[in-house]
This record gives sequence, structure tokens and C-alpha cells, in this order.
Amino acid sequence: MNHQHPLTDSIAKARCLSLTTFKRDGTPVATPVWFNVIDGKIYVTTGADAWKVKRIKNNPRVEFATCTQRGKVTGPTIAGSARILSPEETAPVLTAKRRRYLTARLIQMLPSNRNQIGIEIVAV
Repeated sequence: MNHQHPLTDSIAKARCLSLTTFKRDGTPVATPVWFNVIDGKIYVTTGADAWKVKRIKNNPRVEFATCTQRGKVTGPTIAGSARILSPEETAPVLTAKRRRYLTARLIQMLPSNRNQIGIEIVAV
């Protein structure tokens, strides 16, 4: 049974999220990302060596909000916690991303985008 959270129900309709991660000194860094909602949790993928992955490893606190493709925030900012997924956990997230975003299918065929890692985000 797939129980959705009211918060993720409204977010699921958006195409992009602004994901804010935090540097060691507390400076916020916002990045627009494609995402999927699976079982009430938000999942994104990114390059395994991306700065946001390093920032999440140092500090799992994140903020997120719906946004345009260019990153203009269009909804309320929500506090969350992020977790880097294992390669095994990332596989179904990549499948869901390919299903939802045609462009992602094309981008993922590029050699530079093969080393993807998943990030799980939950509201706190």
C-alpha cells in the first residue's frame, strides 16, 4: 500500500525542487533538481562526486521547495534531512527518474552521467 504524505502529494505535482544543502560554515547552497516521490519520501540523483553529496555527508540537514527549471522557488521552504543511498538503493531511483523525465534518459546515456548516486530526503 502506497501511503502518501499530504506534503509530498503536493510536491509530487511539481517538476523540479530547489534543494538547499549547507557548507561547513552554514552557508546555504541551493540547486534545482529533478526528483521523484516514492512511498512519501523524495528521491533525487546526482553525480557521486557532486559537492551536494559532500555537503550532505558533512551535514544531513537540507531545505527544499518546489521551483522552476532555473531554480526560482515557487512554493514554501520545508526543512528536511537527507541520506546518501547505496548503489543498490540508487538503482530503483534511477529507474523512476527515467520513467518520469524523458530528458533524463538522454542525459544518463552520456558517459559523464553514469556515476550517479541517489539521495533520499524526508521532511522533519
